[in-house]
Amino acid sequence: MLDHTEVDDARVTVRPADAHEPSVDPRLFGTFGEHLYSARNARNTLDAGALHNPTFGSWKFQVRSPTVDGGRPATHDEETVAERVETYAEVRDFPDHERMLDAYRDGLALWWLPVGDATTSPDVGRAGDRAQRVETAGDRAGIAQWCHLPARRTRGYEVEIAARAVDGGTVRAALHPVDEAGALGDAFAAETVEVGDDWTVRDAALSLPADADPDAVYAVSLTADGGANLVFDHVRLLPDDHRDGLDPDVIDALAAADLPLFRWPGGNFVSGYDWRDGVGPVADRPTRPNPAWDGLETNFVGTAEFLDLCERVGCEPMLCVNAGSGSAADAGDWVEYVTGDRDTEMGALRAEHGHPEPWDVTLWEVGNEVYGPWQTTWTTPEGYADRYDRFHDAMTAADPEIEVLACGNRLTDWNGPVLDRAPDRIDYLTDHVLVGDEVDAEDDLDALFNDYMGLARRVFEQYDDVAAEMADAGVPDPRIAITELQLFARPGEGRAYDDLPRSDTVSEALYAATFVHEAVRSAGLVPIITHSGAGNHGGGLRTEKGRVRVDPVLHYHGLGADVAGGTPLGVDLACPTYDTDAAFAQDTMDLFGALDAVSDVPVLDPLAVRDGDTLFVDVVHRDATADDRAVTVAVGDGFDPAPEATVTTLAGETMAAHNSHADPEAVVPAEETVPVRDGAVEVTVPTVGFVRVAFERAED
Repeated sequence: MLDHTEVDDARVTVRPADAHEPSVDPRLFGTFGEHLYSARNARNTLDAGALHNPTFGSWKFQVRSPTVDGGRPATHDEETVAERVETYAEVRDFPDHERMLDAYRDGLALWWLPVGDATTSPDVGRAGDRAQRVETAGDRAGIAQWCHLPARRTRGYEVEIAARAVDGGTVRAALHPVDEAGALGDAFAAETVEVGDDWTVRDAALSLPADADPDAVYAVSLTADGGANLVFDHVRLLPDDHRDGLDPDVIDALAAADLPLFRWPGGNFVSGYDWRDGVGPVADRPTRPNPAWDGLETNFVGTAEFLDLCERVGCEPMLCVNAGSGSAADAGDWVEYVTGDRDTEMGALRAEHGHPEPWDVTLWEVGNEVYGPWQTTWTTPEGYADRYDRFHDAMTAADPEIEVLACGNRLTDWNGPVLDRAPDRIDYLTDHVLVGDEVDAEDDLDALFNDYMGLARRVFEQYDDVAAEMADAGVPDPRIAITELQLFARPGEGRAYDDLPRSDTVSEALYAATFVHEAVRSAGLVPIITHSGAGNHGGGLRTEKGRVRVDPVLHYHGLGADVAGGTPLGVDLACPTYDTDAAFAQDTMDLFGALDAVSDVPVLDPLAVRDGDTLFVDVVHRDATADDRAVTVAVGDGFDPAPEATVTTLAGETMAAHNSHADPEAVVPAEETVPVRDGAVEVTVPTVGFVRVAFERAED
């Protein structure tokens, strides 16, 4: 499909008569979302709620190293907790982390602050999880939380309060300005609701003034007169334009990118996830410690909410089941809950929960990286073969039409036992390409970038070996799904974070493009890539100070929608090559691989696709040591192009160029029209850039 000649000049010539099958699979431009919590993401990004820890749960500060049984449990080391809280506050520009820390030590759930003369202590919520008791001794005392609001989009907010009061009483909900010291000013708006002596759910409507600063820190308070004794189960603060609890900016951004496929809910998270916690009435769902990461899981976004999101976005869902601490029976029940008829036990439960009709979910993945000790209840290759066998039987018994993906690993002997045991029951083997580690000051960033840009070629050579292994084992149609892909460069000694080619930079877009190009050239061996990820994890979406912005890689995915379904064409490439002499290892290189030095890598990586009367030519520049490159893009016999072509460029001035809260459109696609002369155009491909040329067929 791609023929390369090494020359100094650069020319890409498309062979329109050299068409290849299969067509470009739209699922190569998928994404992956996980209930991951970090300094930048202390709540589920899909959830429209503005508050952290709205359920007053027991916050989990995870240890860095896994236990012998897998997963990362909580640490209660005071120094670690203090450092973590300080980081949380710094990332959010909150006024004072010490106040948050003192409140936490005084029995108030993390992220919340006392107001006035209030005594706080833990209690028990409706689902048996942690709730918050608040006793007031003075007027207008209670609790509050600093927050950022999507005020640039809407000034109206809904408050949902689930609480009870000893002998009944009232609660005043209010929105406040916050000064630099964190003090709450006079309320912009307030509403008082009645709370009974048993659990009561009440709603209030609050609003910001028209001139409120959209980037300011605000606060929501819940107060009562002296002598009140309250227990709060949860308090949600939602913008009034939320979509059944989902963030409208997230929905719109994913829809604008024409997202084709969304993998959920993990990731490491899924190895300790109980899907039953995320179904039924939202108010009745328990809050759990996050099994894989810092923080907790409110379960506000569960099965129905995720599948609703997919329907709103217009994408296909892929569900990953818990093959760590979960059982085969649990997985089968989840399949039945999602796809079963109403006359099945789980289908009837779904109907009882307000969803009488089954959802159409075909792709189901059995476990996430269960070969790794960071996974809750990890296992051995033989152990996974046993698990997959039992999970597959239970899941396909619930729905024989589903496609089942087996957890794979391209680099080890992991695949052998499951291929030996169940070759006729594997629709895909999965693989994760998570390569990279700390980069120190003495490390060559250009070599790092160039190693990354040459990695896809080597990975797909390894996939050829995996495919042969699958075929030898008797798998009828060997297919591999890359269900996690992202750059993993992290700052080491003496190296600044902002220097690196990270997952939120333009480098990630180019990296992803090289994998898509190789996947198309694999002739259907790799039809699925769910890139990491949606929501402050990898590259995709970022939420910061009440705003959602798009990373460069999601802009690239949006461009992918144009070539999806098209026919790949042959390409002749003439350009120089590059070599590197530096390699970059990582602690988990035996499972995920290392960045080896590369040689004879073409500076350009082209892909040509025809979709009806449009011929697309995508070109990635892979050499950070080279200047912007003039490239002739020509169309051979078999397609007569119109006099003008459209050129779209996605590029950054450096490999670390990225979008930010201050400049959310620093790296976005730019479009121009150029003349076509003798079936060719002259374009400039930036050093750190991607260029697409779209030729239209000339009118007869």
